[in-house]
Amino acid sequence: MAIPTFIKSDSRIGSVKNLLLLLIFIGMPLYHMWTASFGVYPSYELSAVHWAFVGSFIILVKPLKFKGGWLVDLVLFLLNLFICYHQIALQEYFVQNAGIYTKMDIYISMASVVLALLIAGRMVGKILPIISILFIAYAYFGRYVPGMFKTTRFSLTRIAPYLFTAYDGLFGQTLTVSAQFIYLFVLFGTLLELTGAGEFFVDISYSLTRRIKGGPAQAAVYSSMLMGTINGSGAANVVTTGTFTIPLMKKVGFRPSFAGAVEAVSSSGGQIMPPVMGAVAFLMSEITGISYAKIALAAVIPAILYYATLSISVLFVAKKIDVPDPQEEGMESPLTILRHGWLYMAPVLVLIAMLVIGYSAQRSAFFAILSTVVIGFVKNRENMTLSNFLKALQNAAKGIAPIAAACLLAGIVMGIINLTGLGLKISGIIETIANGNLLVALLLAMFTSLLLGMGLPTSAAYMILAVLVAPALVNMGASMMAAHLFILYFGALSTITPPVALSTFAAAGIAEANVWRTGKEAMKLASSGFVIPFIFVFNNELLLNGSAFDIMFAFITALLGCIIISASLTGWMGTTLGWTSRLLLFPAGIMLFIVNPMYWNLVGILVALIVFGIELIRKKRTQKEILNV
Repeated sequence: MAIPTFIKSDSRIGSVKNLLLLLIFIGMPLYHMWTASFGVYPSYELSAVHWAFVGSFIILVKPLKFKGGWLVDLVLFLLNLFICYHQIALQEYFVQNAGIYTKMDIYISMASVVLALLIAGRMVGKILPIISILFIAYAYFGRYVPGMFKTTRFSLTRIAPYLFTAYDGLFGQTLTVSAQFIYLFVLFGTLLELTGAGEFFVDISYSLTRRIKGGPAQAAVYSSMLMGTINGSGAANVVTTGTFTIPLMKKVGFRPSFAGAVEAVSSSGGQIMPPVMGAVAFLMSEITGISYAKIALAAVIPAILYYATLSISVLFVAKKIDVPDPQEEGMESPLTILRHGWLYMAPVLVLIAMLVIGYSAQRSAFFAILSTVVIGFVKNRENMTLSNFLKALQNAAKGIAPIAAACLLAGIVMGIINLTGLGLKISGIIETIANGNLLVALLLAMFTSLLLGMGLPTSAAYMILAVLVAPALVNMGASMMAAHLFILYFGALSTITPPVALSTFAAAGIAEANVWRTGKEAMKLASSGFVIPFIFVFNNELLLNGSAFDIMFAFITALLGCIIISASLTGWMGTTLGWTSRLLLFPAGIMLFIVNPMYWNLVGILVALIVFGIELIRKKRTQKEILNV
């Protein structure tokens, strides 16, 4: 059998690389599927083997470009494999020798930190490696820092072994989550795409919204939501679904910048949409000790409100610019598409059902992946060729590489935070500045989350924020659930906020639009995402915490608030709204989120009714004047 070519090269080195990549593409899913079903291994071994695969993949696909670089890559490749092996051997050695290091262990630990920066940095860019280096520098030089940030003396021979062996270090909980959960869901997503399910989700979304003005934009919202909850990266989801949806939006009359913004915002929102939440739900469960089922249920209403605001805003814009009504000729009905493609939903239903029943995320993903492969052969047999299957496995490796690299470097950050006690200090600063005011603390947490989340996958951003920011919010009265969902929201939104807006950049590239104009539109469309987290911290009914009546009342009023906020942002609701009306409607919409005290709801509704009444009277007067002329 001819070996597929993954790297275009006629040289002997290129052939060896292709063979190694083939082994990675086949070996990595087989290993992770085994560990998700029958194999039971300690977390450090799972993380080490996982990084052995991912680190090797990064070196092969992101080689050094200078002359003789292949030789350096070869050394790094072999050294990375040895370090991953030594991680397993050392942890087993510790069990028998009470955690005593040898000099060789210390040297290998130092090499592991340097190697992590060199390899992971090729995939995630410069930001996270620089942050990691700054944290290491803080641990080493912290004894010279005045004030509350002063640390005890930490030598490199103390820092490196800690990062190499600790549960919150390089091969600790952050990389373990990537190995246990995230890779399986990335693999699930790529295989689902191979079967044709991605096209089915787009088609069914487009068909369901075909009679709504601006239907292709609505299709983008919901198809990106469906794929985004499985995909662990907003930017990756933009590239996957945006290639279908953005051209459709442009074709019916939406501006390129607006089309790109819709895709960026809807793709990033997938990280907060149950049931999978981009695999962050499992990470949150690991860190907080709250069960996955409770986290997924609590996230339902805020996610619905986020997408409701986005969907309504898209509708209002379509009405405002008078997008042409969709042509239904040749378009199949939703029932027809569902009848032909309902089997594509089976893997997702299998996943949800198993999670709800109580199976582990790994076991649920295992059976979801198996069902996906079966459905692929049933529904799209001609596409399930060896070449396409290997391409899907290649895409899974590409998808997990930046996430695993970020998780590895996040281990450095989290390890230093715990080693030096920096997390408690930053939490203390937030509490000190806030001076007992939870709202001020939330504002500080928001800016910190957006800043630290720049350029990171949502999972990596959440891990860092869970240590640095969440404890301060909990100490000041926020519930554990609300505090962690709060930082998750802003960690996800950091992919569309400047200056490092990866999802926005990806969408603008596909839309051939100005990046900053696309970013401006995205910020407007995602505005509810900036408001909702503040509300559910104070109003736990939106997290399904309260009586059935209170929850329903909070949801209905919040939904009305979303409609009013959408009108404010788009400048349309039955008629074009003036700037004064838009400025009044935005706070009125926010008032409808606040159920305690209830009079804020009444004030918000009253302001909205007055504004809409004035605008309708103004519209009728204008129409009369035109008729009289």
